[in-house]
Amino acid sequence: MKRSLEYMVTTDYEDHRQNIHSFWERIYGHRNELFFDSFYAGNPAGEPFLGLCYDGERLVGQENFIPQGVACSGTPFRGAMGVNTLVDPDYRLFHGVFGHLCRLTTDMLTSKVDLLFAYANEESKKYYLKYFNWKITAKVGVYKKITSASGLNVESLLSLVKPGRRHAYLRLDPVSRFSLELLDPVLERYRLASRHAYFHKTAAFLNWKFLGNLHYKTNGYLIFSGDHLCGYCITYDTGGERKILDILVEGDNPDLFRKTISHLARQAREQCIRRLVIYATPDAWYEPLLRKMAFFKRWEIDFLTHAFSENIPQSGWVVHCGDFDMF
Repeated sequence: MKRSLEYMVTTDYEDHRQNIHSFWERIYGHRNELFFDSFYAGNPAGEPFLGLCYDGERLVGQENFIPQGVACSGTPFRGAMGVNTLVDPDYRLFHGVFGHLCRLTTDMLTSKVDLLFAYANEESKKYYLKYFNWKITAKVGVYKKITSASGLNVESLLSLVKPGRRHAYLRLDPVSRFSLELLDPVLERYRLASRHAYFHKTAAFLNWKFLGNLHYKTNGYLIFSGDHLCGYCITYDTGGERKILDILVEGDNPDLFRKTISHLARQAREQCIRRLVIYATPDAWYEPLLRKMAFFKRWEIDFLTHAFSENIPQSGWVVHCGDFDMF
C-alpha cells in the first residue's frame, strides 16, 4: 500500500542527526556516528543540504549534499557533492522516493550552487543520467604504483621499476593542521593561475575534511623546495596501500610533482607499503607523468555532474581521491 510520506530539504544536521544514524544502522546493521559527523558538522564551506523523506517519525530516504568550492580557469564557483544517498528497501518500489528526493534537492539547490557532483553507484547513476540531466563529465582513472616487494611474483618485479628516492632541496614536512597564514596564499595564487577545473580548497577546508576528520586518520604534509613553501599533500593508508588523497604543487610544476611522488614512493617502500595510489583524469596535467613513473591504471570511476551555470566546463578537470565522499 502506498504511504503518505513527508519530504523536506534542510541544513539542520543536528536536528536530524539521530534519525540519520538510526536509518544507517537499520539498513546496514551498525552505527557509524563519527563517519556522518565528519561529513555534516563544521564544514567551513557551509552547512549541508539534507534531502530527507520521513514516514511518520521514521527516516526512509535521504539524498544529501555538502558544499565544496570549485574553480574553473581561476574563477570560483559554488559546488556541492552528493553523499550518502540511501532509500529504505521497503520504499524503493511504488513510492518513488529516490526520484522525488532528486527533484526536490535539485530544485532547492538551483539558486544556491553552480554545480552538483557525485560518484554514484551503478543503480543510482542510471537514474541521474536518464531522468535528471546529470552527465558523466570525466572518467577518473585509479592509478597504482608497486612500491614494496611481496614474494616471487610480477608485483615484486614491478616494485624495482622507478622505486623512488628522496631529493635534495625538496622536503615533506608532516603537520597536524595546515596553517591558514602559510598555506592560504599558496592556494589563492594557484587558483588565480590555474587553467583547468578543479576543487579549490582553503586551508580551513583541508583541516576540516582531512586532518580533523573523526573517521579517517590521514597524514598531511607541506611541500617545501628549499625554504619555499610550494604546496601540500595528504595521504591515507588502507590495508597495504597508501592513497594520495590530495596533492597540489605551485604552478603545476612537473619537476616538483615528480620529485614529490618519488619521495612518497620511497617513503612507502621504506615502510613496507605495497602500493601507492593516485587518481587522474585523462585531462589532468600530471597524468602523463604517472606513466613515466611506472603507475598503471587499474580501473576507472565515473565523475558525474549537474551544472546550473553555463560557465562550468565539461572537460579539463583535475580530480583527486579526496574529492570523493569516501576515500
